[in-house]
Amino acid sequence: MPTQNPNPTPSYDGPAAGRRIARYLIRIAYIIAPIVAALAALLVTLNAGATIARLLARLGADPVGQILGGAATVGVLGLLLTVGLLSQHTPTRALSLIYLVAWLPLTVALSAAEAALASGLATTALAQVGQTIATLLGGLALLPAVTLAVASRRPDSQDLRGELAHYLASTQKLVLLTATAGASVAFGVGRGIPVEVAAFTAIVLEVSFLLALARAGQHPLHSWALAAFGGVLAVVSVETLSVLSGLRTLAALATIGEMAYLLTPAAGLAYIVLAQLVQPASTRARIRPTQPTQADQVADQVAQPDQVADQPAYSLNGHGGPK
Repeated sequence: MPTQNPNPTPSYDGPAAGRRIARYLIRIAYIIAPIVAALAALLVTLNAGATIARLLARLGADPVGQILGGAATVGVLGLLLTVGLLSQHTPTRALSLIYLVAWLPLTVALSAAEAALASGLATTALAQVGQTIATLLGGLALLPAVTLAVASRRPDSQDLRGELAHYLASTQKLVLLTATAGASVAFGVGRGIPVEVAAFTAIVLEVSFLLALARAGQHPLHSWALAAFGGVLAVVSVETLSVLSGLRTLAALATIGEMAYLLTPAAGLAYIVLAQLVQPASTRARIRPTQPTQADQVADQVAQPDQVADQPAYSLNGHGGPK
Protein backbone atom coordinates (compact mmCIF):
# COMPACT_ATOMS: atom_id res chain seq x y z
CA MET A 1 0.00 0.00 0.00
CA PRO A 2 1.60 3.32 -1.04
CA THR A 3 2.44 5.73 1.72
CA GLN A 4 1.83 9.52 1.40
CA ASN A 5 4.81 11.84 1.66
CA PRO A 6 4.31 13.95 4.81
CA ASN A 7 6.33 16.87 3.32
CA PRO A 8 5.17 17.19 -0.26
CA THR A 9 7.17 19.48 -2.52
CA PRO A 10 4.88 22.28 -3.70
CA SER A 11 4.53 22.67 -7.42
CA TYR A 12 4.84 26.26 -8.71
CA ASP A 13 3.37 27.62 -11.92
CA GLY A 14 6.21 29.61 -13.42
CA PRO A 15 4.24 31.88 -15.81
CA ALA A 16 1.61 32.66 -13.17
CA ALA A 17 4.30 33.60 -10.64
CA GLY A 18 5.96 35.84 -13.22
CA ARG A 19 2.68 37.60 -13.89
CA ARG A 20 2.15 38.16 -10.16
CA ILE A 21 5.63 39.63 -9.80
CA ALA A 22 5.02 41.88 -12.79
CA ARG A 23 1.75 43.13 -11.27
CA TYR A 24 3.55 43.89 -8.01
CA LEU A 25 6.29 45.79 -9.84
CA ILE A 26 3.76 47.81 -11.83
CA ARG A 27 1.87 48.64 -8.66
CA ILE A 28 5.09 49.79 -6.99
CA ALA A 29 5.95 51.87 -10.08
CA TYR A 30 2.56 53.57 -9.95
CA ILE A 31 3.21 54.47 -6.32
CA ILE A 32 6.78 55.66 -6.82
CA ALA A 33 6.32 57.55 -10.12
CA PRO A 34 4.43 60.57 -8.66
CA ILE A 35 6.98 60.86 -5.87
CA VAL A 36 9.89 60.78 -8.32
CA ALA A 37 8.15 63.31 -10.58
CA ALA A 38 7.48 65.63 -7.63
CA LEU A 39 11.09 65.42 -6.47
CA ALA A 40 12.37 66.10 -9.98
CA ALA A 41 10.06 69.10 -10.35
CA LEU A 42 11.17 70.41 -6.95
CA LEU A 43 14.86 70.09 -7.84
CA VAL A 44 14.36 71.80 -11.20
CA THR A 45 12.38 74.58 -9.52
CA LEU A 46 15.04 75.13 -6.88
CA ASN A 47 17.74 75.19 -9.54
CA ALA A 48 15.83 77.78 -11.59
CA GLY A 49 15.22 79.91 -8.50
CA ALA A 50 18.88 79.77 -7.51
CA THR A 51 19.94 80.66 -11.05
CA ILE A 52 17.68 83.72 -11.13
CA ALA A 53 18.86 84.73 -7.65
CA ARG A 54 22.47 84.62 -8.89
CA LEU A 55 21.49 86.77 -11.87
CA LEU A 56 19.94 89.37 -9.60
CA ALA A 57 23.02 89.26 -7.40
CA ARG A 58 25.15 90.04 -10.45
CA LEU A 59 22.90 93.02 -11.14
CA GLY A 60 23.44 94.33 -7.61
CA ALA A 61 20.26 93.21 -5.86
CA ASP A 62 20.29 92.66 -2.10
CA PRO A 63 19.42 89.25 -0.58
CA VAL A 64 15.78 90.25 -0.08
CA GLY A 65 15.56 91.32 -3.73
CA GLN A 66 17.08 88.03 -4.82
CA ILE A 67 14.48 86.04 -2.89
CA LEU A 68 11.63 88.19 -4.19
CA GLY A 69 12.99 87.87 -7.72
CA GLY A 70 12.89 84.10 -7.47
CA ALA A 71 9.37 84.27 -6.07
CA ALA A 72 8.29 86.59 -8.88
CA THR A 73 9.45 84.11 -11.52
CA VAL A 74 9.57 80.50 -10.34
CA GLY A 75 7.02 81.08 -7.57
CA VAL A 76 4.53 82.72 -9.91
CA LEU A 77 5.13 79.96 -12.45
CA GLY A 78 4.25 77.31 -9.85
CA LEU A 79 1.19 79.29 -8.76
CA LEU A 80 -0.05 79.59 -12.34
CA LEU A 81 0.48 75.89 -12.94
CA THR A 82 -1.45 75.02 -9.78
CA VAL A 83 -4.36 77.31 -10.64
CA GLY A 84 -4.46 76.10 -14.24
CA LEU A 85 -4.62 72.44 -13.22
CA LEU A 86 -6.74 72.54 -10.08
CA SER A 87 -9.04 75.54 -10.39
CA GLN A 88 -12.72 74.87 -11.10
CA HIS A 89 -13.44 78.50 -12.08
CA THR A 90 -13.21 78.69 -15.87
CA PRO A 91 -12.21 82.39 -16.32
CA THR A 92 -9.45 82.11 -13.70
CA ARG A 93 -8.22 78.88 -15.23
CA ALA A 94 -8.15 80.35 -18.74
CA LEU A 95 -6.24 83.45 -17.63
CA SER A 96 -3.74 81.35 -15.67
CA LEU A 97 -3.06 79.22 -18.76
CA ILE A 98 -2.38 82.34 -20.82
CA TYR A 99 0.02 83.68 -18.19
CA LEU A 100 1.64 80.27 -17.94
CA VAL A 101 2.51 80.33 -21.65
CA ALA A 102 4.11 83.77 -21.19
CA TRP A 103 5.82 83.13 -17.84
CA LEU A 104 7.65 79.97 -18.87
CA PRO A 105 9.71 81.67 -21.62
CA LEU A 106 10.38 84.56 -19.23
CA THR A 107 11.85 82.21 -16.63
CA VAL A 108 13.85 80.37 -19.28
CA ALA A 109 15.20 83.68 -20.61
CA LEU A 110 16.38 84.73 -17.15
CA SER A 111 18.09 81.38 -16.58
CA ALA A 112 19.77 81.59 -19.98
CA ALA A 113 20.88 85.15 -19.24
CA GLU A 114 22.61 83.98 -16.05
CA ALA A 115 24.34 81.23 -18.01
CA ALA A 116 25.49 83.77 -20.60
CA LEU A 117 26.82 86.15 -17.95
CA ALA A 118 28.54 83.34 -16.05
CA SER A 119 30.34 82.22 -19.21
CA GLY A 120 31.54 85.73 -20.00
CA LEU A 121 29.16 86.38 -22.89
CA ALA A 122 27.88 89.61 -21.38
CA THR A 123 27.49 91.32 -24.74
CA THR A 124 25.11 88.81 -26.24
CA ALA A 125 21.53 89.80 -26.99
CA LEU A 126 20.27 87.08 -24.68
CA ALA A 127 22.13 88.55 -21.72
CA GLN A 128 20.77 92.01 -22.49
CA VAL A 129 17.23 90.66 -22.72
CA GLY A 130 17.67 88.89 -19.39
CA GLN A 131 18.95 92.06 -17.71
CA THR A 132 16.01 94.05 -19.07
CA ILE A 133 13.48 91.48 -17.84
CA ALA A 134 15.17 91.29 -14.44
CA THR A 135 14.74 95.02 -13.94
CA LEU A 136 11.03 94.73 -14.74
CA LEU A 137 10.27 91.77 -12.48
CA GLY A 138 8.66 93.86 -9.75
CA GLY A 139 6.10 95.31 -12.13
CA LEU A 140 5.59 92.18 -14.21
CA ALA A 141 4.67 90.10 -11.17
CA LEU A 142 1.79 92.49 -10.46
CA LEU A 143 0.05 91.55 -13.71
CA PRO A 144 -0.97 87.96 -12.80
CA ALA A 145 -1.54 88.89 -9.15
CA VAL A 146 -4.03 91.65 -9.99
CA THR A 147 -5.71 90.22 -13.07
CA LEU A 148 -6.27 86.78 -11.56
CA ALA A 149 -7.99 88.41 -8.59
CA VAL A 150 -10.23 90.38 -10.97
CA ALA A 151 -10.95 87.30 -13.09
CA SER A 152 -12.06 85.38 -10.00
CA ARG A 153 -15.08 87.70 -9.76
CA ARG A 154 -16.13 87.06 -13.34
CA PRO A 155 -19.22 84.81 -13.77
CA ASP A 156 -18.30 81.25 -14.66
CA SER A 157 -19.42 80.42 -18.20
CA GLN A 158 -18.08 76.83 -18.18
CA ASP A 159 -16.63 77.53 -21.65
CA LEU A 160 -12.84 77.35 -21.58
CA ARG A 161 -12.46 78.18 -25.28
CA GLY A 162 -14.68 81.22 -25.00
CA GLU A 163 -12.80 82.51 -21.97
CA LEU A 164 -9.45 81.93 -23.68
CA ALA A 165 -10.66 83.88 -26.73
CA HIS A 166 -11.92 86.70 -24.50
CA TYR A 167 -8.65 87.10 -22.62
CA LEU A 168 -6.50 86.63 -25.71
CA ALA A 169 -8.43 89.41 -27.46
CA SER A 170 -7.94 91.65 -24.44
CA THR A 171 -4.24 90.78 -24.36
CA GLN A 172 -3.89 91.58 -28.03
CA LYS A 173 -5.49 94.98 -27.53
CA LEU A 174 -3.22 95.72 -24.56
CA VAL A 175 -0.07 94.72 -26.44
CA LEU A 176 -1.02 96.71 -29.54
CA LEU A 177 -1.93 99.80 -27.53
CA THR A 178 1.35 99.61 -25.62
CA ALA A 179 3.30 99.18 -28.86
CA THR A 180 1.53 102.05 -30.60
CA ALA A 181 2.05 104.30 -27.56
CA GLY A 182 5.77 103.56 -27.65
CA ALA A 183 5.83 104.17 -31.39
CA SER A 184 4.08 107.52 -30.91
CA VAL A 185 6.66 108.60 -28.34
CA ALA A 186 9.52 107.46 -30.57
CA PHE A 187 7.92 109.27 -33.52
CA GLY A 188 7.93 112.58 -31.67
CA VAL A 189 11.36 112.15 -30.06
CA GLY A 190 12.88 111.27 -33.43
CA ARG A 191 11.71 114.63 -34.78
CA GLY A 192 13.14 116.74 -32.00
CA ILE A 193 10.05 116.98 -29.80
CA PRO A 194 10.76 116.88 -26.04
CA VAL A 195 10.07 113.55 -24.38
CA GLU A 196 7.36 114.90 -22.08
CA VAL A 197 5.51 116.53 -24.99
CA ALA A 198 5.76 113.35 -27.06
CA ALA A 199 4.47 111.29 -24.12
CA PHE A 200 1.57 113.72 -23.62
CA THR A 201 0.64 113.51 -27.31
CA ALA A 202 0.82 109.72 -27.21
CA ILE A 203 -1.46 109.61 -24.15
CA VAL A 204 -4.01 111.92 -25.81
CA LEU A 205 -3.97 109.79 -28.95
CA GLU A 206 -4.38 106.49 -27.08
CA VAL A 207 -7.12 107.80 -24.77
CA SER A 208 -9.06 109.27 -27.70
CA PHE A 209 -8.80 105.97 -29.54
CA LEU A 210 -9.99 104.03 -26.49
CA LEU A 211 -12.89 106.42 -25.95
CA ALA A 212 -14.01 106.02 -29.56
CA LEU A 213 -13.58 102.25 -29.27
CA ALA A 214 -15.78 102.13 -26.16
CA ARG A 215 -18.52 104.24 -27.79
CA ALA A 216 -18.41 102.73 -31.27
CA GLY A 217 -21.91 101.88 -32.49
CA GLN A 218 -23.68 104.46 -30.35
CA HIS A 219 -23.38 107.24 -32.93
CA PRO A 220 -21.69 107.67 -36.33
CA LEU A 221 -19.41 110.28 -34.79
CA HIS A 222 -17.71 107.66 -32.61
CA SER A 223 -17.27 105.31 -35.57
CA TRP A 224 -15.62 108.04 -37.63
CA ALA A 225 -13.44 109.03 -34.67
CA LEU A 226 -12.40 105.39 -34.19
CA ALA A 227 -11.37 105.16 -37.84
CA ALA A 228 -9.54 108.51 -37.72
CA PHE A 229 -7.54 107.91 -34.54
CA GLY A 230 -6.84 104.32 -35.57
CA GLY A 231 -5.52 105.56 -38.90
CA VAL A 232 -3.23 108.05 -37.15
CA LEU A 233 -1.88 105.30 -34.90
CA ALA A 234 -1.28 103.05 -37.90
CA VAL A 235 0.54 105.73 -39.90
CA VAL A 236 2.70 106.78 -36.94
CA SER A 237 3.57 103.16 -36.10
CA VAL A 238 4.50 102.28 -39.68
CA GLU A 239 6.64 105.39 -40.06
CA THR A 240 8.40 104.78 -36.73
CA LEU A 241 9.16 101.14 -37.53
CA SER A 242 10.42 102.01 -40.99
CA VAL A 243 12.77 104.69 -39.61
CA LEU A 244 14.08 102.56 -36.73
CA SER A 245 14.64 99.55 -38.99
CA GLY A 246 16.38 101.61 -41.67
CA LEU A 247 13.98 100.57 -44.41
CA ARG A 248 12.93 102.84 -47.23
CA THR A 249 10.04 105.12 -46.40
CA LEU A 250 7.52 107.10 -48.39
CA ALA A 251 7.93 110.85 -48.10
CA ALA A 252 4.18 111.33 -48.35
CA LEU A 253 3.62 108.89 -45.48
CA ALA A 254 6.05 110.80 -43.27
CA THR A 255 4.37 114.11 -44.11
CA ILE A 256 0.90 112.74 -43.36
CA GLY A 257 2.12 111.25 -40.09
CA GLU A 258 3.71 114.52 -38.98
CA MET A 259 0.58 116.54 -39.80
CA ALA A 260 -1.70 114.08 -38.02
CA TYR A 261 0.67 113.93 -35.05
CA LEU A 262 0.65 117.69 -34.62
CA LEU A 263 -3.15 117.84 -34.92
CA THR A 264 -3.73 115.06 -32.36
CA PRO A 265 -4.35 117.25 -29.25
CA ALA A 266 -6.74 119.53 -31.14
CA ALA A 267 -8.52 116.57 -32.73
CA GLY A 268 -8.91 114.86 -29.35
CA LEU A 269 -10.37 118.02 -27.80
CA ALA A 270 -12.75 118.49 -30.74
CA TYR A 271 -13.90 114.89 -30.42
CA ILE A 272 -14.62 115.32 -26.71
CA VAL A 273 -16.68 118.45 -27.40
CA LEU A 274 -18.64 116.87 -30.25
CA ALA A 275 -19.24 113.73 -28.20
CA GLN A 276 -21.01 115.86 -25.59
CA LEU A 277 -23.24 117.48 -28.19
CA VAL A 278 -24.52 114.33 -29.83
CA GLN A 279 -26.81 111.81 -28.19
CA PRO A 280 -26.60 108.03 -28.56
CA ALA A 281 -29.44 106.24 -30.30
CA SER A 282 -30.50 104.57 -27.04
CA THR A 283 -30.71 107.94 -25.29
CA ARG A 284 -32.78 109.43 -28.10
CA ALA A 285 -35.18 106.51 -27.93
CA ARG A 286 -35.39 106.81 -24.16
CA ILE A 287 -36.23 110.55 -24.16
CA ARG A 288 -38.56 110.41 -27.16
CA PRO A 289 -41.87 112.23 -26.29
CA THR A 290 -44.74 109.92 -25.48
CA GLN A 291 -47.58 112.37 -26.27
CA PRO A 292 -50.31 110.70 -28.34
CA THR A 293 -50.43 111.82 -31.93
CA GLN A 294 -53.56 112.94 -33.75
CA ALA A 295 -53.84 109.60 -35.53
CA ASP A 296 -53.79 107.79 -32.18
CA GLN A 297 -56.57 110.04 -30.85
CA VAL A 298 -58.74 109.38 -33.94
CA ALA A 299 -58.16 105.64 -33.58
CA ASP A 300 -59.20 105.78 -29.92
CA GLN A 301 -62.39 107.66 -30.83
CA VAL A 302 -63.28 105.12 -33.51
CA ALA A 303 -62.67 102.21 -31.14
CA GLN A 304 -64.61 103.76 -28.28
CA PRO A 305 -68.20 102.99 -29.60
CA ASP A 306 -67.26 99.37 -30.11
CA GLN A 307 -66.04 99.11 -26.53
CA VAL A 308 -69.27 100.73 -25.27
CA ALA A 309 -71.40 98.33 -27.36
CA ASP A 310 -69.63 95.35 -25.90
CA GLN A 311 -70.34 96.40 -22.32
CA PRO A 312 -73.62 95.05 -20.73
CA ALA A 313 -76.45 97.54 -20.16
CA TYR A 314 -78.05 97.90 -16.73
CA SER A 315 -81.47 99.28 -15.89
CA LEU A 316 -82.39 101.54 -13.01
CA ASN A 317 -84.06 98.75 -11.02
CA GLY A 318 -80.82 96.76 -10.85
CA HIS A 319 -81.73 94.13 -13.46
CA GLY A 320 -79.75 93.71 -16.54
CA GLY A 321 -81.28 95.14 -19.67
CA PRO A 322 -81.70 93.37 -22.96
CA LYS A 323 -78.60 92.50 -24.85
